[in-house]
Amino acid sequence: MEGPAEGLRAFAVGQDDILTIARVIGHAEELLTAHSGSDRETIRNASGAELLSLLYPRIGLVIARGGSGAPMQVSEIRHLEAAIINLESYGGHETVLCDGYALLARLRARSKETRAARTEDGILTLPDPAPRAPCP
Repeated sequence: MEGPAEGLRAFAVGQDDILTIARVIGHAEELLTAHSGSDRETIRNASGAELLSLLYPRIGLVIARGGSGAPMQVSEIRHLEAAIINLESYGGHETVLCDGYALLARLRARSKETRAARTEDGILTLPDPAPRAPCP
């Protein structure tokens, strides 16, 4: 277990947003594979697929602990931006594009409220929120 890393900050991404991330990236990857003629690594980078590789272990840890919201760093938003740009370039489905832009706006808003993060066994985590005192 590593523990807190200085300056490491993240925000939580909920299940619905993770599903949207997967849908946007998956659609971008399909389009790029079918139409770009690029190699596998280029498609992976251009579709934003690296973000899923980063999120999956975090999601697993959150689920195992019974929490909600996988941690995401502000710098990781660029993967979603790449997917959306390439969806536009390759004629992605309008609904997926709209969902992608709405998600991007939500993530950018959340990115202004990051919390100190830590790594545990190499996986980025957020501390459990402090319990709230019951109202009298």
